[in-house]
Amino acid sequence: MFSLRLGIRSRPAVLQSQAWQTFLRSPRPLPLAQQARGIHIRRHISTSVPRKVQYVRFPSEQPRRVGGSKWDTRTQIVAVIAVGGLAYYFVHLEQVPETGRWRFMDISAKYENKLAETAYMELLSEFQGKILPANHPITRHVRRVVTGILESNDLGSLRSSEPSLLQRVRQAVSSSDDPFSTPDFSMEETHTPESGGKEWNLIVVNDPKVVNAMATFGNIIVFTGILPVCQDEQGLAAVLGHEIGHVVARHASERYSSSKVFLLLAFMLQSVGLDLGFSNLLTTLLLELPNSRTQEIEADTIGLRLTAKACYDPEAAVSMHARLAQLDRGSGFEFLRTHPDSERRITHLKSLIPEAYTIQAGSPQCAGMQKSLNHFQDTAARWS
Repeated sequence: MFSLRLGIRSRPAVLQSQAWQTFLRSPRPLPLAQQARGIHIRRHISTSVPRKVQYVRFPSEQPRRVGGSKWDTRTQIVAVIAVGGLAYYFVHLEQVPETGRWRFMDISAKYENKLAETAYMELLSEFQGKILPANHPITRHVRRVVTGILESNDLGSLRSSEPSLLQRVRQAVSSSDDPFSTPDFSMEETHTPESGGKEWNLIVVNDPKVVNAMATFGNIIVFTGILPVCQDEQGLAAVLGHEIGHVVARHASERYSSSKVFLLLAFMLQSVGLDLGFSNLLTTLLLELPNSRTQEIEADTIGLRLTAKACYDPEAAVSMHARLAQLDRGSGFEFLRTHPDSERRITHLKSLIPEAYTIQAGSPQCAGMQKSLNHFQDTAARWS
């Protein structure tokens, strides 16, 4: 031991200095707590080394984006339906012959015949027990006015008789060889006015509480409740001319066609996130109701021309709508209704009065009636 210590002490000063410097530069062990933190730090550093990023020049598998949104399957289906719907819509555009208004129409004449017969059977079933017979004085009076308007404008004529629903069922069953077969009410030989035919149906419903008249697919329905408002034959002609104008312009077929457009638009709005109730409300307020009001104005125009050519006073239409306006007060805003405001309709009819009198003056039938009326007035004046 002594010799060893003596040997170390006897080392040269230079060697001692180099050994001391080596000792100072050598790493010393850390405390356990620091060693633990050091291990944690080393692991964190080793795991946080960034991975090698591969450069891809042409990303072939990137999703297709249009305007920042991905074209998923649902979006593609909606786009195809929209494009196809627009093409179908523009192909089936046509002009109303009487007014020149453009509209969408995709109902054929053959299908209109089926709709007319179906509507007629439903009307007979709905108002069974309230329909006045053909020989009733009110029915004969209404029938005379309808016939005058139809024949003066070369629109055809009414059917000679209106069999009851029970009679039609019995006839259909008795004409069938199979007693268990379903009765066939089709009229292949009959064509509706919309499809260029010449036969109309008239139904007079005895219901004093209903102030209404309507016409659809060649079926004219008059409720007795509207007769006191008409007051006379001139007022009744104004009402019937308006309803016949709806049929002449094929408004029922137009509404049937437009319903497809409304359904498609509601689907498109729903597909972009609008709920079904809001989309239906939007299409109703912005499309369906305005289109209905347009048809009413159009029927007023056509109806005034029809009654003028049938020798009825055009001023009667203005008076009739003025009386209807008294019943229509307080019915709400126009944009929420199927019919336009009464004042607007009256103003429109007044603007058409000169044209209506011109049509009436050009009718040979009206000229003959005016001569007969003048002769009657002169005779009555001489005898008075």
